[in-house]
Amino acid sequence: MDISYELMALQAIPFLAVVVGLHLIIFKPMLAILAEREKNIHGYRKEAELMQEEVDAKMSELEVKLAEARSEATAERNRMHQESLALEQETIQAARTKAEGFLEEARNTLTEERIAATVQLRETAAGLSEDIAARVLGRSVGGN
Repeated sequence: MDISYELMALQAIPFLAVVVGLHLIIFKPMLAILAEREKNIHGYRKEAELMQEEVDAKMSELEVKLAEARSEATAERNRMHQESLALEQETIQAARTKAEGFLEEARNTLTEERIAATVQLRETAAGLSEDIAARVLGRSVGGN
């Protein structure tokens, strides 16, 4: 078993030709495609990260605006509530004043009517007592 260097060289030539051919036809274009793909993936990933940062910034901006709007709405609701309470108190006070006026007027009317009724009752009582006394005594008594 002799090793023939000439035969090895002759067998190495087609092998090297196939390797060079495969490199030029398959490996080089495939490596270029893979490099381009990696570049695109990296670029798209970077673009996606930038877009996510923009979305996050806009979301935080919207959250701030939403918090401000909520705060303004709460302040407006509180202001309107205070106004309605003030109006309610004003209305209640006006109604009380009006009711007190009616009550005072009714008290005055009742007092006047009580005084008039008392005077009339005294007159009637005086006349009745004279009539009763006259009937009991059988004669006319007193003042007429």
